[in-house]
Amino acid sequence: MRTLAVIPARYRSSRFPGKPLALIAGRPMIQHVWDRVALCTGLSAAVVATDDARIAELCASLGIDVELTADTHETGTDRLAEVARRRAADIYVNVQGDEPLIEPASIDAVTRCLVEAVPRGIGVATAYIEGATPEQEASTSSVHLVPTQDGCVMTFSRLPVPCAFQEPYRRTIHVGLYAFTGPALQAFASRPRGPVERSESIELMRYLEYGDRIACTPVPPGSIGVDRPEDVARVEAVLAGQGR
Repeated sequence: MRTLAVIPARYRSSRFPGKPLALIAGRPMIQHVWDRVALCTGLSAAVVATDDARIAELCASLGIDVELTADTHETGTDRLAEVARRRAADIYVNVQGDEPLIEPASIDAVTRCLVEAVPRGIGVATAYIEGATPEQEASTSSVHLVPTQDGCVMTFSRLPVPCAFQEPYRRTIHVGLYAFTGPALQAFASRPRGPVERSESIELMRYLEYGDRIACTPVPPGSIGVDRPEDVARVEAVLAGQGR
């Protein structure tokens, strides 16, 4: 199967404008993400998808494959769908452009999860971390994923679900890694946002609201998303500890 990684990178972030260009240990964040993707074994190619000429120019100067996309997309998945209409592949993997510490093995795990799910009629796969910290349970920035017994997503929520009513439950945290077949990706882009997706602001909820199944797989913890300027120092501390 031909597998294309797409790295959405938009300039306009309400909490950290221009963050794909932010320097982390002397290199732009988008370059860190690209280098992590390059270490994957299950990908055929990769491309950065951006709506901003500054990001596109930087990527081109670094030898990073890049495409300019529309600036009207509501989600990164909509941006992927635009790229998919121009670049043929069997599987498209959404790798967040603000995850400079993403583990290549996690990207490969989600890709493999989808390959194994396709014969079951499933066109989407994602990942989760087993065991939420108290900080994650208290933060609405964390998305909880409830897995089914057969390796699919029961639901997502920014609340710590399920409720531990009769016995304790080891909650899991969603990781923003997504893999799609081409038809599943275009189905997402063709559907309006449902009320739960709009309320929770969790884009993959769109599949559940329209009755589709999503495969999921556990991955190790460790990646740090860069949402605010102060997150740069946290990532740099990890890189320094790894000798990178």
